[in-house]
Amino acid sequence: MQSSHAQSTGGAPAEAARHGGREVVAVFAGLLVLTALELGVIRAPGVARAAVVAALVGLAVAKASFIALFFMHLRYETRILRFTVFGPLAAPAVYALVLMADAAWRLLR
Repeated sequence: MQSSHAQSTGGAPAEAARHGGREVVAVFAGLLVLTALELGVIRAPGVARAAVVAALVGLAVAKASFIALFFMHLRYETRILRFTVFGPLAAPAVYALVLMADAAWRLLR
């Protein structure tokens, strides 16, 4: 008999267990590639500091998404549960954009 969690997600934990080994290796390889890209970005000559920071932040977000989706098993959860995890993570980014817009507005006045 399936657990109540497995029933509520349509048997998703069983699906996750079936593909576990290959997926873990694929995610590990993906994280390894992203780490190599981070090292490449840092060591790239002649790249503007702002571009390096933007690239590193983007790569960090991609790595965090891989970890959340696969190692926290959010890939197999319902859309609303994923939103309750990833939604609040967007709040600081929105807040930062608002602060940058406010600073730009004050400089232009």
